[in-house]
Amino acid sequence: AVRAARARADETGSLLAVYGGSMIGLARNICGLVGLSYLYADDRELYCEVVHTLADLQYKVTEAVLATGVRFDYMHLWEDIACKSGPLVTPRAFEKIVCPEYVRITELARRYGLDIVDVDCDGVIDRLVPGWIASGVNTMFPVEVGTWNADFVPWREKYGRELRAVGGMRKHVFAEDKKAVDEEIERLRRLIDLGGYIPCPDHRIAPDADFSLVAYYCEQMHKLVK
Repeated sequence: AVRAARARADETGSLLAVYGGSMIGLARNICGLVGLSYLYADDRELYCEVVHTLADLQYKVTEAVLATGVRFDYMHLWEDIACKSGPLVTPRAFEKIVCPEYVRITELARRYGLDIVDVDCDGVIDRLVPGWIASGVNTMFPVEVGTWNADFVPWREKYGRELRAVGGMRKHVFAEDKKAVDEEIERLRRLIDLGGYIPCPDHRIAPDADFSLVAYYCEQMHKLVK
């Protein structure tokens, strides 16, 4: 299956990611947010064991996939461990308990020549970004500008060119008009000029979108980055 995925990627000119798993989001899914929070407060040792055990299982699976010899282009991680008010785990716990697991998985990625490691995490992630950067995760997705008013520019100014991003597009302009789309493209131009940034709407296109405006955006953006 992995070799077939590589073949399809080569045929279509696509990139192929190896999934590195989740270092804390999976534990949140299993325990529930409230359950994981109580676990951190009531039994720190068990909390650490849960995080490490799940991360270790995912590490071993990822290592086995990479050992097949199939060429991957980058590593993808998933978390969704933040909301509109900030992280769903304390930054102190994140950096002390979770980040060592990121270090393991990103070092594995580098051993196989994968320089790009991205993480999918919704919400306001500003307080988690330092831990990710220090642990070798260098690409943020989806940078939800339309929902959480996230902005890639301050992150790049603070962390430099080592930090990359995908997303950051106000997809609600697709329900307005060409003028709104043009203004959004102009706003994104400064982000594109920074380098290490791919502009795209996060998640799904909203149901009130005008498809002709979506097509127009794609055409204009293609001209911009060509």
